[in-house]
Amino acid sequence: MARRRRQTSATGANMDSLLDALTNVVGILVIVLVAVQLSSQEAARRMEEMIAQIDPAEQERMKQAAVDSEAKLEEMKLALKSESEKEKIDPEKLLASLQDDIAKAEVKAKKDLLAAEAAEKEAAEKKLAAEKLRRSLMAQLATLEDKEKKFTVAKTDLLAKLDSMPKLNAPPPKEVRPPTPKDIPRNKDGNALLQERKVLVSNGKVIPFVDPGKQMETAIKNRLKMIIDSKKINVGEGNYISDEKQAMTLIDEFNKDPAKNKYFELKLVRQGRQIKVEILPTEDCGEEPDKAVRGIFGTVLRNMQGKWYLRYLVEPDSFETYMAMRKVTDSSGFYAGWTIIDPGSYLHSLSSGYNIGVKPPPRPPTNPGKPGPVKGVLD
Repeated sequence: MARRRRQTSATGANMDSLLDALTNVVGILVIVLVAVQLSSQEAARRMEEMIAQIDPAEQERMKQAAVDSEAKLEEMKLALKSESEKEKIDPEKLLASLQDDIAKAEVKAKKDLLAAEAAEKEAAEKKLAAEKLRRSLMAQLATLEDKEKKFTVAKTDLLAKLDSMPKLNAPPPKEVRPPTPKDIPRNKDGNALLQERKVLVSNGKVIPFVDPGKQMETAIKNRLKMIIDSKKINVGEGNYISDEKQAMTLIDEFNKDPAKNKYFELKLVRQGRQIKVEILPTEDCGEEPDKAVRGIFGTVLRNMQGKWYLRYLVEPDSFETYMAMRKVTDSSGFYAGWTIIDPGSYLHSLSSGYNIGVKPPPRPPTNPGKPGPVKGVLD
């Protein structure tokens, strides 16, 4: 390639050199491009010929191999990722975690050991207690067997003595004459002028129910009034309690803390629509005849003469006590009678003054008619 004439200036020389260099580079690149193009076409042609010559089964095998290679590559990537994550774990943290797990396991093991020791100790104690109880029962059994032998021997001796004892004749019957009957004083209509009051004669003692006493009646009324006020129980006309639950509350509260009395226990009970007070004698209640005349019974007699007649309720084992008291009351001018009762069968009660429900309307007046025969004659 012809060179241009050299310029005299420095700038012109530099531009010619640059232009020569660029022209040379472009020419080389064109030559390389042509060569590459020719080589690519030749390579593509050869590859097509090779592919055409390959068996389909071989192609399928190569595809499967390519898939397997990709799978192995993914597996290797996952393994490398896992290993890289493992490498990121802090050994100190891992060690601390393991130590913590070991400590927790040791604490749990200690607790389980203590629980096992406690269970073993409890089982041993129960075993000792069972053995102690067995020995105690065996000792009691031996004692009972010994007593049984002694009782058998004693029974045999008593039967032998009983057979050898002479037969005793029963004492002759004792003749008892009850006092002469007295008629109860009555008015022109035949009604009794005296009120009946009961006297229990039991276990050789005299128990007067003739008058519970104003003090007892007042104590009962005050106790009932206190419960009614504190529990706000509604009491209607005639001292009727319409609410049954409130009435039962009154009964329960009174029985928890009844009115106090030295000689009688007081208990509130329901009898139909009525609320009554049962009077049960205490151990301190009752006196023998010689003491009864000077004791409570004598005081009652002085206060009731001319008002009441006495109805003695006599248990079979206390007839002589009744006769002794009857002499005293007869000498004092009292009308009296008696009735035999079964032991423990009598229960004295009186009205509390309160009823359950609503007060019924008054009954219409009836014709009294003629007075009937006079009744109530006592022995």
